[in-house]
Amino acid sequence: MSGTLNLLDEFFLAAKRPEIQDRLREISGLRLVVATLLTPILYGITLVIYRLYFHPLARFPGPKLAAATKWYEFYFDIMKAPGGQFYKEMERMHDVYGPIVRINPHEIHVRDHNFLETLYTPNTHKRDKYPPSAKAIGLNQCSQGTVDHDLHRQRRSANIKMFSKQAINNARPMFLELLKDMTAVLEGSLETGDAVEAHALFLGFATDATYRYLFDTPSGYLKDMKKSAEWKHSLEVSVSASPFTKQFPWIPGMMLNGPKFIQDFLVWLKPEIGGLFDNHKLMSKIVDEYFVAKSIGKDGSGQSSEKRLKPKTILHAVDQSSLPAIEKTHERLRQEGLIMLFAGSDTTSQALAMMLYQLATHPDVKEKVKEEINNEAKGSSELPDVRRAVVRESLRLRAIVTSRFPLVAHEPLTYGNWVIPARTPISMSQTDCLHSEEVYPDAMAFKPERWFEPTDDQNKAFVPFSKGTRNCIGMEFAYDEMHMITATIATRFEFELYDTTWDRDVKFVRDCLTGAQDPSSKGIRFKVTADNKRFVF
Repeated sequence: MSGTLNLLDEFFLAAKRPEIQDRLREISGLRLVVATLLTPILYGITLVIYRLYFHPLARFPGPKLAAATKWYEFYFDIMKAPGGQFYKEMERMHDVYGPIVRINPHEIHVRDHNFLETLYTPNTHKRDKYPPSAKAIGLNQCSQGTVDHDLHRQRRSANIKMFSKQAINNARPMFLELLKDMTAVLEGSLETGDAVEAHALFLGFATDATYRYLFDTPSGYLKDMKKSAEWKHSLEVSVSASPFTKQFPWIPGMMLNGPKFIQDFLVWLKPEIGGLFDNHKLMSKIVDEYFVAKSIGKDGSGQSSEKRLKPKTILHAVDQSSLPAIEKTHERLRQEGLIMLFAGSDTTSQALAMMLYQLATHPDVKEKVKEEINNEAKGSSELPDVRRAVVRESLRLRAIVTSRFPLVAHEPLTYGNWVIPARTPISMSQTDCLHSEEVYPDAMAFKPERWFEPTDDQNKAFVPFSKGTRNCIGMEFAYDEMHMITATIATRFEFELYDTTWDRDVKFVRDCLTGAQDPSSKGIRFKVTADNKRFVF
């Protein structure tokens, strides 16, 4: 026994020797380094094995690499030139694996317009927005950035009264005034011989219309085409970052809602996005003025704030709704206003630019629209509704929103023999529906006549404003703009394209939230060659 104790004493005495302690520290440090390096590697291997063999989506078709890691999508959207190319890879996946594909570790994508009714169902079934997709907007307090189905429904219901057909019909005098401003721009270009960029022209119209209708505030874009062109460029530069922010969805919120010094730094770094933050500042000012006016209206004089305020705005609609007080804060109204501005200006103007391009390249269709308008003026309607067909075909071809916005169903969904587990992010792409050769033969051709007697499938697959509970709330507003502008452009002016090609300036080659053209594009430019002095409205 004593011998054993002596050995232990010698061991502990030896362990206290400096050279032994240094050696032990080296071994411990080496183990720590090895453990530090191996832990994430082992975690990554374990995660990949789980995703490939044990995940609820493991049996769904698709590339194994895409199922294993989001870096697969990152490569196509960020690394592969010119960026935003994952939508093309998704097309390839469907061509290889069929109509239902696991496009990343978490998400199922379906390419079949017959599934629209299942995914984009009415309020009878709950559909949450996929949180990363909602965060990527950067405005999590607005209706479009809302994840929860019930909260979204409440926020949307507060806005919807502004977009009733009756309310929009009452806005006709405003549209007519803006049409005069637009024709003045085109008259000026006829005198100078300068080319006009269609997207900037219509963006000025749509932005002015949105500010005036929803906020009772003039913005002056249509009367200042330089300002409108800068606003267009600012939007293009901003959305060009969307492939990156889709991978890192926390970034937009930090940029748009963070401290002012972050925004100032970003503008210093990228002056082109200054127009984006100018509109942020203007929206904050509009909301500030609303709350000041509201406080004056509640000064005890007995008059309601409605009588003292300017004509009804979206701010009134939200603030006077049945939403709780927490839904009526300054920040909530600011974010709701911003999403209305962005959604109501850029998308409509892109569709209108497509319309102008198609009328310029199809003069026979332009003449039919003109003839139809003339017949309407004479009280006759013998021709099919050509103008309506032109608008619908322009919306279909432009397929403005190219990014997918996954929804999360609370219940399992069935597609064919596949049962998609509840709470799985599921997406569909508008372009798959709108450009389907099965539904629209010769899909990339401009054929307004297909809308004279559309099939049930063509109507079902026509989703330029999305579908279901999260469809575009301003759809009727956009239609009114497009119908009035199409009639004016087709009958009042003669025009021709200027240095514009389909492949460079019209066709989208990148998914930047909306479809983006080749980086070298200068837009759809045209020159006015004659003024018919024909006043439609």
